[in-house]
Amino acid sequence: MSAAGLLLRLGLATLAFTLLAGAMMLARRQLRLRLGASAAYALWLLVPLGVALCCWPVHRELIYIPALEIAAAHADPAPQIVAAVAAPQWQAGVLLVWLLGAAGSLLVLCRRQHAFVRSLGPLRAEGAGVWTGSRPDAGPVLVGLLRPRIVLPADFTRRYGEREQAAVLAHERLHRRRGDLWWNALAALLRCAFWFHPLAAAAQRRYLADQELACDSAVLRQAGITPRTYAEALLKTQLDAGVPLGCGMGAASSLQERIRNLGQRAAPRRARLVVALALAAATAAGASLAWAASLDTVTVAVTPAAAAAGKAYRVVLDISVDDAAPRHLERVVRGPLHLDGLRDAEGHACSAELSFSPMSSGAIDVRLRLGCDGRPVSTPRLLARAGDPVTVTVGESIRKPGAFLATTRGFKLRMKLQPA
Repeated sequence: MSAAGLLLRLGLATLAFTLLAGAMMLARRQLRLRLGASAAYALWLLVPLGVALCCWPVHRELIYIPALEIAAAHADPAPQIVAAVAAPQWQAGVLLVWLLGAAGSLLVLCRRQHAFVRSLGPLRAEGAGVWTGSRPDAGPVLVGLLRPRIVLPADFTRRYGEREQAAVLAHERLHRRRGDLWWNALAALLRCAFWFHPLAAAAQRRYLADQELACDSAVLRQAGITPRTYAEALLKTQLDAGVPLGCGMGAASSLQERIRNLGQRAAPRRARLVVALALAAATAAGASLAWAASLDTVTVAVTPAAAAAGKAYRVVLDISVDDAAPRHLERVVRGPLHLDGLRDAEGHACSAELSFSPMSSGAIDVRLRLGCDGRPVSTPRLLARAGDPVTVTVGESIRKPGAFLATTRGFKLRMKLQPA
């Protein structure tokens, strides 16, 4: 894709990110009140979906218009397409600046994540994917994409009561079960891609806040923990906003907002079903529009020899060398057909290449390139009719003693062509 095409895709993706992320930031409170925290969190999926659909790859459709037939000696085997004008230098410069910014943002994210994991210090395994850190001010937090680990603060058993400990573990285990670390990684990649966007950092914070609110609601609904016990666990949790890529129980959201959310009723099941159907419908509609918008139609004027590049043929052929057992082949081809693995009587490697060009008269111009040991042997040419068998024999005839039949040393090919 050209620099202009890539820049256009980047502009469309930026517009989609602006509209969808901005809409979610404005509507998240009302969505949470009407549909519940889990449904509001799920609707954030619209943002990466919209960005991905704007990056749908271009699929090109060539429309071939036959040109006047010209002499075979001057036939051009390639479509006569006017070369595209080189993109202005500023477009390549903008793309380079964006790429350097995205790569730099990703590098900073990786360095921050590595520093955070190292800052946890030595970890002591507690079993079932739970570890205790050496610092009282780090955790509880879920870290590790490939090997998720729940890291608890060093004073976990002293700070939290028995029921509060169950609430904290249920919270982090729900993050791990839902794969929230991978969704957070996707959000981090979007922030790196849109490093220049003023909404990127704010949208990521709101998304992480809605993730915590949804997890709180789900824990109260599934684990049978009372809102009072859960609120006390939240009050004892260190607010840690320095987790680059993880799920910290005290990170990302306002404590007052989370405690107020504990008193809200869970959304009915039909609300979650409506959200799921809405996401599926938006994905299908967006994919359909992206497919239609990414169609690039190119009109090409071609010579008869060049028209074969856009026309498919069903080829049925038998080919043999030096009167050996014929090799049978049935294939649909678009463009030249190359055959290897042939051997003559002396064991030399032979090959054959066939190219097909439709003629205005309805006949098919067939050109062959026959060779052995990398050296050309013959380049015969014939006209064939669709559906009619043709035979090509290239070589020397040897008359057997006392017989009228001749054996051919060389290539023998029987073929039938049909438009596919």
